Amino acid sequence: MQDVNTQGSERTIHRILARPAVLEALHGHAARWFPKECCALILEAPDGPEVILADNLADKYHALDPETFPRTAERAYVLDPRLIADAERAGKRLVAIAHSHCVVGAYFSEEDVRAALSPFDDGPLYPGVDYVVLDAQADGVKGHKVFAWSDAAAAFVEV
Repeated sequence: MQDVNTQGSERTIHRILARPAVLEALHGHAARWFPKECCALILEAPDGPEVILADNLADKYHALDPETFPRTAERAYVLDPRLIADAERAGKRLVAIAHSHCVVGAYFSEEDVRAALSPFDDGPLYPGVDYVVLDAQADGVKGHKVFAWSDAAAAFVEV
């Protein structure tokens, strides 16, 4: 796997996020879920970029098994992995997984890192997939940051 390209050509996710309709969809989704975290998929489809605004299943998982899922949707997100499989089956490529952090700012938390790593090795669960974290506040989304796996750093870094 190649190391992240933090210079030179623009990453696909940055080109997609530059589209006002994409950011409007993500910001609206975060606002509707606030004060809970939202989650979404950002895809490259044959007809152009696509955003799948997903339900955050954290509260449902927490209610079923609070020991395994100690966090609720206020502090975590659980994305249905079938959404990724369905998108790939339809010929779309997963570019990024997006979620919001409520009130605390956009950063890649220890929990985000844990969820993004493969349980089988020290690499990413979804190689080549970026992570977008939205800074959700009571009065709207104040920005976002993008994180990608770096082989050189053996960690997720902001890109």
